[in-house]
Amino acid sequence: MRVAVRSTLSMMLGLAVGVLAVAAVSFRWVFPQVVPDEFSVAIAARTLRSPATGAALGTGIIVSVSVTLIALALAWPAARAMARTSGRWRGIVFAVLFLPSILPPVGLAMGLDVALLNLGVDGSRFAVILAHLVPAVPYAVAVLTATLVRYDDRLDLQAATLGASPLQVLRHVTLPQVRSGVVAAAALTFVVSWSQYLLTLLAGSGRVITPTVLLFNAASGGNPVTTATLALVVIVPVLVLVSVAAGAPDQGVPV
Repeated sequence: MRVAVRSTLSMMLGLAVGVLAVAAVSFRWVFPQVVPDEFSVAIAARTLRSPATGAALGTGIIVSVSVTLIALALAWPAARAMARTSGRWRGIVFAVLFLPSILPPVGLAMGLDVALLNLGVDGSRFAVILAHLVPAVPYAVAVLTATLVRYDDRLDLQAATLGASPLQVLRHVTLPQVRSGVVAAAALTFVVSWSQYLLTLLAGSGRVITPTVLLFNAASGGNPVTTATLALVVIVPVLVLVSVAAGAPDQGVPV
């Protein structure tokens, strides 16, 4: 059953990406044509070579990587504490953590924009990073908590008893045991940040352009080839990260 579900989801995802790939190199593909009349890579190549696309990619990577690192640093101690709490209290804390995520996106973005305006940091990458942390940290905490719940803390205590420092315990004992969970949390956090549009647009005051912002701008312009090309630019890093996270096994403690 699990194999069938994975196969179905992979086929659906592959079909969607395939349609975008065809649209990115198509010319005059209009309804009701099943396939385009002509193919051309000129528009896609021009879009990819555009300085605006390169700048957006650089900004998006800097913002999302920064959000990922900060979110993991904030989520790790919270997840360690959550893993040791009872199920009822854990549910209450998760409900509070995910409260911003269930609010209307426009309301959340406007509220954060007002807060950043009051702090005097709006319109900068720093402001966008702060805004992205609001939806990203809860996901990092959730994934790390689910990982650490299954972790045996006695391994840490044994290593500390044998003279290992806290940093050595973390590096040589804890992280090798939970590496797949950390990679999954990092990948999910990156994707959450990478996909933000409203938060980026408002917190960045329209001056911080990421690939997602560029994609929405292209979609509103009505050029399907440019839109498909930028959609692939947004999707490809996500697919790579998901593949890496899915194939990251825990190493275990070396002996």
